[in-house]
Amino acid sequence: MERKHFYPSRRHHNRIIGKRPLPLKRTHSPHAFPIASIVEEVQDAVCYIDFTRNHLYSNEQLRALCPSMVTRRFPNVEALSDFFFKRFEQNGADLEAVSLFWEELLDNRFLCCPRMDSRQLHLGERVIQLIFNFTHTPRGVFIMWRDETEAIHFEEQKDSFLSELSHDFRTPLTAINGYAELLMYRHTDDEKTHAMLTLVKQEAERLERLVDNFLDYQRVTYSEDLLAREPVQLKPLLEEVVASYDTTSSQHDVKLSAADGLVIEADQEKLLQLVHNLVGNAIKYSPGGGTVTVEVTNEDGTLVLSVKDSGIGIPEEALPYIFDEYYRVDSDAHRPIKGTGLGLRICKRIAEAHGWGIHADSEYGKGTTFSIYLYSPVATSTTLLTEQSAHE
Repeated sequence: MERKHFYPSRRHHNRIIGKRPLPLKRTHSPHAFPIASIVEEVQDAVCYIDFTRNHLYSNEQLRALCPSMVTRRFPNVEALSDFFFKRFEQNGADLEAVSLFWEELLDNRFLCCPRMDSRQLHLGERVIQLIFNFTHTPRGVFIMWRDETEAIHFEEQKDSFLSELSHDFRTPLTAINGYAELLMYRHTDDEKTHAMLTLVKQEAERLERLVDNFLDYQRVTYSEDLLAREPVQLKPLLEEVVASYDTTSSQHDVKLSAADGLVIEADQEKLLQLVHNLVGNAIKYSPGGGTVTVEVTNEDGTLVLSVKDSGIGIPEEALPYIFDEYYRVDSDAHRPIKGTGLGLRICKRIAEAHGWGIHADSEYGKGTTFSIYLYSPVATSTTLLTEQSAHE
């Protein structure tokens, strides 16, 4: 039996005989997404620059920050540039800084993979961070405007407080160290008293280093700007560090190998802190005693300061993480040894602030060597090179 067809064939349904249907007119925007809506919906202050049409879009948050940054279209990119320069000038920005970031922005607009690092601009008393995110269709860039003024002011107050706190801690600790050393000198004949005073001095120095580590770690803005750089005689500084452990670590033999006349550009206090951290770390992780060697060598014209011990070492799988904050090696040999997990992190921050490299080599159960590569424009190693040439 044939199936009955109750409806006309779909291909003939509602067809106009003799004419093909005309395509509908395109009425939507050529852009793949509604830029104006996206910009308005963003919670942060943001604008979008469409370089294909020289169109600026802004949202309410940005207009509250800079009332003149209104959505508008420009006849050409020159007019767009003039508008931005005038707005920045009206708000007290450094036009040289504006010119640099604007030129980079225009250079990036038609690149295959445009990318720009964020920029910080001063608009009067405010500090604004600009964050860039480029788009391909259309060619343009989202710019997020973050007001960092309060955050920076808070960090400045925090650094000021930490500086005062550091001074308040250092004053009594310096007095304790000084009087302990004086009493040790006066009681050299009394072995028991001398041993107790040695312990007092050792713990005071340890507390001083812990305070320095903690206060330095709290400095979120710790950078090269905070360093008091000056030419530093390297060998006398290292001799001072080594001598401080002669009386406080009788189980360990701390040796120094460095040539005379080596000068580097560094913050002397921070360099002392770095070396003390490394030597103290070497002693702590050599609980059975042994030799700790502080050595300065030359590798292809670069001075390398290394601290080597013959202690418990570091497992290979832990080496990539030892400079992470609060990281503690999880092994049977390391668990009984107390620590904050900040010392090596502080060493890395001090080294990086100076522009130095820091590296660790270790063999578990046999010891560890930490190396600081002292990249410095005024580092001199004439004596060291001469001695090495003579040996060759």
